[in-house]
Amino acid sequence: MLLLRAEGLHSCTQMAWAKYHRSVAEILSPPDELILFCGMSIGFEDLTVNAPRTGRAPLEETVTFVDDD
Repeated sequence: MLLLRAEGLHSCTQMAWAKYHRSVAEILSPPDELILFCGMSIGFEDLTVNAPRTGRAPLEETVTFVDDD
């Protein structure tokens, strides 16, 4: 996702696809040992759309730094 931003593109992970892996499998016919777990939308952000954005949790709530010294 960071590499996409470096190229001027935006992305959005699509975790909800995991719920529909059987429906997708009917079209894609993956091997039995594989399922679709997630997807990603890639493209250009439409700045004319007034859509709510979700906030981010503070770094200290989501990341633990470990010092191995």
